[in-house]
Amino acid sequence: MLLTDMFGGTPSNLAISIMDKAKIEVIAGINLPMLIKLASVRDTASLTDAVEQAQTAGRKYISVASKVLAGESS
Repeated sequence: MLLTDMFGGTPSNLAISIMDKAKIEVIAGINLPMLIKLASVRDTASLTDAVEQAQTAGRKYISVASKVLAGESS
């Protein structure tokens, strides 16, 4: 698994170019909650499950501060 900052950037594009040959998955747009989730499941989850769990964790912690402070959800 290769983690990159954003889809379409040079690191992401280079990783994607070797994806099939290396049998890896590329996750672009990584954030800290995703890294924490990946670290916690790396020994127990399959690659597919780890990717899904990381994506869910990343989305869960994206918030709009003004809405949170106003008592609205994200």
